Amino acid sequence: MPYNEDTNWTTWASRGSNVANQLIGALMHVYEDYYNWQTFRAARSNAEIATALGKDEADIAALDAVFSAGKEMHDFANNVAGPTQGDRFYQLRVFS
Repeated sequence: MPYNEDTNWTTWASRGSNVANQLIGALMHVYEDYYNWQTFRAARSNAEIATALGKDEADIAALDAVFSAGKEMHDFANNVAGPTQGDRFYQLRVFS
């Protein structure tokens, strides 16, 4: 959307509210999905999961990275832990 200098508080507040709601919703979903993934993994190796799902180990590792990145972003947003170094957007783009 192009910049419009006539944009007022109501418009900006609405956009801010939209951003906040989308981010909170996404972080809560990834938090839940992370724990569902961990339950599904149930201490199984990537090889065992790959065999069960008909995928290769690289696919399973990439999927695990997506959920781990999301959990890390959730924890950082909630002051549970600080971020670690890594390319989270790359991990997310693999499955976007």
